[in-house]
Amino acid sequence: MEPTVKRFITGPIETNTYVLSKEDGAGVIIDPSSGCAEVLKYCDDQQIRIEAICLTHCHFDHFMGIEEIIFLYPEAAVWVHPLEKPFLASNELNGSYLMGMNISYGGPIQELYEGAMMIGGFEFKVLHVPGHSPGSCAFIIGRCCFSGDTLFAGSIGRFDFPGCNGAALVKNIREKLFVLPEDTIVFPGHGGRTSIKREKHYNPYFK
Repeated sequence: MEPTVKRFITGPIETNTYVLSKEDGAGVIIDPSSGCAEVLKYCDDQQIRIEAICLTHCHFDHFMGIEEIIFLYPEAAVWVHPLEKPFLASNELNGSYLMGMNISYGGPIQELYEGAMMIGGFEFKVLHVPGHSPGSCAFIIGRCCFSGDTLFAGSIGRFDFPGCNGAALVKNIREKLFVLPEDTIVFPGHGGRTSIKREKHYNPYFK
């Protein structure tokens, strides 16, 4: 069964924060940036219990809202790929120094790995798609792909930050995302949603 997906635009550079929920009230938040009051109000109004926070990667704008979430949902586990751990601690690696900030997270985390995982009551397929950052992941749930900053509508993630690799990014999108069913809906880290079919045929980086 497909989850209910609600998008919120949060933080200083308009990051997409997603709330996934099921009929039984279980919920997962993907990539919480700062300013999550509307996110939390939605969860309260819909009686969603947040059981997990999943990070596609650890650039600052994708995790700076963690503390807002766990203040109200202290049992929610934070899931991240192990290669992203250094980014949680370093403002140079996570890019927050570019905004004049020193953002970090030092709380407990659970490690993502590539393959099938049960997270917060949801059946995830985790794809490790490095290139934008070493531990970038995409999350597949049913026909939904949460691509983080790997794949956008008509574009791909930046590859001029520490730990980036443009050639690997393009290769991994081809080999791991473009093999998904073409009707897969892509929910990126910024901007509007798209589909695997559209990006395979029209994304200029793959002409």
